[in-house]
Amino acid sequence: MQSAMPPVLSAITTIVSDADQHEDSAVGTGPMMDLTDLRQVWAQIPDPRDPRGRRHPLVVILALVQAAIVSGAVSYAAIRHWIRKAPQPVLEQLGARRDRRTGRCQAPHPDTVCRTIAQVKAAHLDAVYAAHRAAQLAGLYDDPDELIPLIVDGKTQRGTATHDTAAQHRLGAHLALDGLTLAHLDVGSKTNEIKAFRPLLDQLPSLANMVIGADMMHTQRAHARYLHSRDAYYLFPVGGNQPGLFDQLDALAWNEIPIGWTTYDRGHGRIEIRTIQVRPAPPRTRFPHVNQVYLVERHVYDLAWKPLSSVAVLGVTNLSAALAGPRRLAELIRGEWSIENRDHYVRDVVFREDHCRVRTASAPSILSTMRSYAIGALRLLNFTNIADGTRWARDNFEHPLIALGLTM
Repeated sequence: MQSAMPPVLSAITTIVSDADQHEDSAVGTGPMMDLTDLRQVWAQIPDPRDPRGRRHPLVVILALVQAAIVSGAVSYAAIRHWIRKAPQPVLEQLGARRDRRTGRCQAPHPDTVCRTIAQVKAAHLDAVYAAHRAAQLAGLYDDPDELIPLIVDGKTQRGTATHDTAAQHRLGAHLALDGLTLAHLDVGSKTNEIKAFRPLLDQLPSLANMVIGADMMHTQRAHARYLHSRDAYYLFPVGGNQPGLFDQLDALAWNEIPIGWTTYDRGHGRIEIRTIQVRPAPPRTRFPHVNQVYLVERHVYDLAWKPLSSVAVLGVTNLSAALAGPRRLAELIRGEWSIENRDHYVRDVVFREDHCRVRTASAPSILSTMRSYAIGALRLLNFTNIADGTRWARDNFEHPLIALGLTM
């Protein structure tokens, strides 16, 4: 039997958005918002509909969609089906309006739900979901000496592509070890992930003691200065986009530096050996706030020890040796490589994100954020297999409400 969802461990307030810097993220009605309850989170999202003729609150519509996705709904058709079948007790707990004549709760028409989801601004929903998740997890990471690995990684929603438009691309911030997503942000078709890096992390109230990992694209001096200003650490690989830095690190006498840590894994028909060498950053290293540089090598063999692949990665970090020696650095780097399995793979295989053909306005982004939130909600219920979690949620209409903390 799976355990119940842990209660929110800390009261939190909110993000106060700077509308001049990022207009679409201006959400909220005052300097303090209580984001410990999803209903209150949804209440902060501006309703895009004309006030005339609104029959169902936006909070109810978002709650129904999120509950359906926790149950494994992978398309609008599946979401529509879940809403049509939702029983009276569930509709009552979600706050659905009552018919004046019969007194029965009424679910919004599925067409209304789909139209409304497409109209909500993705940036509004992303901002409040990020603040809520950070609040929810605040009490789980209250050790001031604990380093928290956070991975910034992008994912393309291939099903949103058409013959004349590129697929939607989103950047996410993920807790690597727990498989939880803290924040999402759309990457515009006329820009790239680099420009979205800072707005993404600006959604999080605090980055203190977080170790931010990303791919080589984000090995940028501006990113390093930004993270340092927010009391965060970086762990960046170095490649061709920083040729001067790469040449400087590549010229170091790595053959004279002992291997600091080695891991050996055998499984899935192969053997994998990883090593890391670490040394203090040499004088005049061409990167801000750098303390250590490292070389990671990954060698893969078949079970007969025939070489299959070898990869070597140079990198920089502002973590000091006192905070993270070779073993800890190796663990943090490996956490970065695991996010493909713990988030992207689940969204594609369990929720079939790449096969979803929803393309209207904000709907693809909204559904993507809700899928990641559903994965996190099930992980917090101790489901390590998310497919099992969605089956459990389908067994009883009350179960998604338990996962979302919406039971009375």
